[in-house]
Amino acid sequence: MTREEADVSVIGREARIEGTLVSTGSLTIHGHLKGDISAEGEVSVSADSVVEADITAGSISLGGKIKGNLTAPGTVSLPPQSEVLGDVHARSVTIHGSVTGDLVAEDRAELGPGARVDGDITCRTLVVAEGAVFRGRSIMAEPRRNA
Repeated sequence: MTREEADVSVIGREARIEGTLVSTGSLTIHGHLKGDISAEGEVSVSADSVVEADITAGSISLGGKIKGNLTAPGTVSLPPQSEVLGDVHARSVTIHGSVTGDLVAEDRAELGPGARVDGDITCRTLVVAEGAVFRGRSIMAEPRRNA
């Protein structure tokens, strides 16, 4: 077992937390959280969770509802049933749920079937599957140039 696998904090289903939560590892949320979240590893939010917080983490996987901004130098993954009311900024973003806010993907943004985005998308590569709904502007950034 690697250190990353061993260092996971869990917020249980019955937990209700208000304030700032900081983790040097990963974090799994099953309960209700209001405030700010910062984690060096992955933050995973289960489908039955309710979160009102800005989340900054290495990567983010959201199954529930969140009111707040998501920021990750890695990936953000939003499966079906997930809802974000806020902006999303990451290296790459995959959406199968809904986002009401602007999306910035430094590399790739992918909207799967059933995805819904109400806001502007800025990225290098944009993939919109049949059945996805996108209302906003698409701003295509230039690819990085190697020095």
